Amino acid sequence: MNRNRGIPRTPGRFGTLMGRLTIYAQNNPRQYGLRTALLIAAPTIPFLTLLFVPLMVETGFAPTIVAITGGTLAMVVVVSVAVGFVSAWMTRRMVRGRPLPLDADPAKTWAAHWQIMRGTLHPDPETNRLGRMLADQNDTSRSPRFMLVFGCVLVVPNVANALLQYADGTPFASVNLFLAGALVVMIAIFVPLTLRRQRRVRQFRETYDLASTGSSGTLGGED
Repeated sequence: MNRNRGIPRTPGRFGTLMGRLTIYAQNNPRQYGLRTALLIAAPTIPFLTLLFVPLMVETGFAPTIVAITGGTLAMVVVVSVAVGFVSAWMTRRMVRGRPLPLDADPAKTWAAHWQIMRGTLHPDPETNRLGRMLADQNDTSRSPRFMLVFGCVLVVPNVANALLQYADGTPFASVNLFLAGALVVMIAIFVPLTLRRQRRVRQFRETYDLASTGSSGTLGGED
């Protein structure tokens, strides 16, 4: 019986690279977070330095320009560190002590990633086994609620601020309303997408478990 919808996705070079990155990140979350921070800071800091240094020289190192330059560079460092920390924390939280095997095939890992999004089994048993592990990690049961709460936290202040600015006759009211509208649209798009992803990941997990109990290990045994 064919449980697949159409032809399974075949990973190319990019998919293999992403699969390798997934395996590395899950087994080395701290190093992954550090490299993520460096990836942000390494090109940004030199670019901003080249941008601001001529301006400082031209203005005779005016205190205001120097302060803006220093503040901008400091902000880049803070954001880079924060993104690296959050990346490492989210990876550890997602893996929950059960990372993919270090010797997992990168191409099959990426194929498994896409297969669980389709909610159907792959013809390859090892891909299904990796997909079952990824399905446990991709538990997004709280994501829609988090999106709604986070969206309200951002939208409500923007709307209130826009109303105050509109009452004062400032032109920034339209900007805040636009931002609030954009956030509402993003929530309206991503919440249904997340719910659909939940259903398909759950469907893959249930189909795999059902097929595993009725087979002789042809789908790959779980660790």
